[in-house]
Amino acid sequence: MNVAEWILVVLLSVTLLLFLVVTTVLVIKLIHLVNEANKIVQTGQGIAAKADDIVDNVKGMTSVGGIVKTFANRVIENQERRYAEEDAAREAAERAAEDVIDEAEVARREADRAASNARAAARASSRAGANAATAKAKANQAKKATKR
Repeated sequence: MNVAEWILVVLLSVTLLLFLVVTTVLVIKLIHLVNEANKIVQTGQGIAAKADDIVDNVKGMTSVGGIVKTFANRVIENQERRYAEEDAAREAAERAAEDVIDEAEVARREADRAASNARAAARASSRAGANAATAKAKANQAKKATKR
């Protein structure tokens, strides 16, 4: 190969290298640009969705059907809240009734125990009285026997 061919090969190689470097830089810039475009598109879609929601709300509040729907929803919410309060009150009353029944059962047991203790005390008292009467009678007999 002569010198002219070497110069042409070197120039073409350098040009190809510059083309590849510039192409790589441009591809990287294009990828970043596409990412930014995606972010802008997503933001735009979010804004459009919010705008649609606002339009639906305005339509719902200005039309008769929307007003009736809003009123019906509020009535249903109020009824559900009232039913929940009634259920809570009923449950509290049932718990209170169960507590009173439990306390009454405890009181009945204590009363039964007290009555049993009172009967036992009465039996012991009558036995003590009978024993006292017997002892008194024997003491009187002993007294009479000592006097004779």
